[in-house]
Amino acid sequence: MGGTETHRSQGPTLGFLSLPDSMPSAFRRICGILGAYLLGSAGCLLGSEGTGFVGLVNKDGVWWFTAPDGRPFLSVGANHVEGLYWQSPNNREFVRQTYGPDLVSADGQIKEGGEAAKKWATNVARSFEGAGFNTFGFHNPLSPSLRLASKAYYVVELDLRTPWGWNMTRPQLLQAMRRRPTDIFSETFRRSVEANAVESVTPRAADPMLLGYAYTDGPPWTVSDGPDSAAVKKLSAAERVLHPWCLALMSLPANSAGKQAWLTLMKTRYPTAEKAGATYGRPSATWESLGADKDWLTLSDPRQAAADSVAFLDVIMRRWYSMRHAAIRKHDPHHLILGDKLNMGRDHRYPLELARSLEAMQPYVDVINIQYYAPAEEQVKTLSLLHRLSGKPILNGDTACNPLWEDNPATHTAFYEKLGRTYADHVTQLFALPYFIGWHHCGYIRGLRKPYLEALQKGDTKTAKSYEDARHTYREGFFTELEEPITPLLAPLSQALRESEQVHAGAKGK
Repeated sequence: MGGTETHRSQGPTLGFLSLPDSMPSAFRRICGILGAYLLGSAGCLLGSEGTGFVGLVNKDGVWWFTAPDGRPFLSVGANHVEGLYWQSPNNREFVRQTYGPDLVSADGQIKEGGEAAKKWATNVARSFEGAGFNTFGFHNPLSPSLRLASKAYYVVELDLRTPWGWNMTRPQLLQAMRRRPTDIFSETFRRSVEANAVESVTPRAADPMLLGYAYTDGPPWTVSDGPDSAAVKKLSAAERVLHPWCLALMSLPANSAGKQAWLTLMKTRYPTAEKAGATYGRPSATWESLGADKDWLTLSDPRQAAADSVAFLDVIMRRWYSMRHAAIRKHDPHHLILGDKLNMGRDHRYPLELARSLEAMQPYVDVINIQYYAPAEEQVKTLSLLHRLSGKPILNGDTACNPLWEDNPATHTAFYEKLGRTYADHVTQLFALPYFIGWHHCGYIRGLRKPYLEALQKGDTKTAKSYEDARHTYREGFFTELEEPITPLLAPLSQALRESEQVHAGAKGK
């Protein structure tokens, strides 16, 4: 990515309210940015020329991806273009007749190298690109046949084994972190990051069709306690106050890298071990005893402990992003880094925590990559905040207007016509933002979801019924299981996609 980047500083104000000089600088900066969000502020400028790789450009105040030849474009993608959706009881006979018996291997993947896979990839690429999509997004298996048949860009997910799920509550995250503390400061973790980069980055470092590298789903930089208040009440004082990842590393043995990182931070925050220990109910503590302590249940000063946790989480986040950035750049100096897919449905409810996470990742990602399913009006407001906090362009890497679709498009035409208009309106509103450069839908073909399909195959009627009762048996998608376009839905969306670059260009000056 070529060019230079210029920031205009944000003043230390929250709206018209001046902030005292004694306030911590990080908090003053966050408040200043939030104030700028409310009142309007300057953005960030970056220029780029054709480099042979996908890049970024800010042209007259409007952000774009740039093609390898320098041409500006918007990324319009779909996720989950997976062989799974050609293995449903509903389309088994269609697949056999269309592709023969050799499309899918015994492990459920597309059987690469044969004529069946070649025909499948040709059909998918034709439909995909014909509908207006130009990027295979997150959660795609990167089929070699499909890559060869298609002219679309693609996203690589650098998938490390992490303990979090995309929308875990605090009790769930605590349990997951207890099982796998994930010592991000350890040599073992550093080697896993490097091995991941060698395996997934090196083979693609020269590919001009790579949109960029993405990380995980919904990292826990904000923690939702969820509706189960009874579960939260059962937690210890430390579990209710400290971030689950911080608590997990605090609870490691004294000689672990994570525990030593926590102690190092504590020594910068407290003049003595005794004062540090007093916060955690250990008034006569030494640094050695704090290092040896693995059981944290009570807190004497929850407020101070919470501040310690915030500071340690900041260290963890910066370590996470800097380490991954370094591993990628060691093998690939050119391609964009998209970072984690942030769970904005949760994160937007915690603006200060969100601001801290964006500040931590800002030097190490090129695009703010999110997952967001909210109405367009809500997204517009949140995306404005994201851009002002980060100065970066934004990609919604996983979205859908409504996950609860009617199962049979042929008999619910009116529903799909309305849904199609909603999708077209979403795309138009979002691409009218000068910093919104990508829209990736959570599904391409409308097929049975993996856990529901597995429950049917196992005869697990209880699990299958839970999906049926929730009307959540199908993945969202624009084509039926027989690869037929859902025209009432797809027609208005495709028209909006064809007009999206013109709409986006009109964002100049906004």
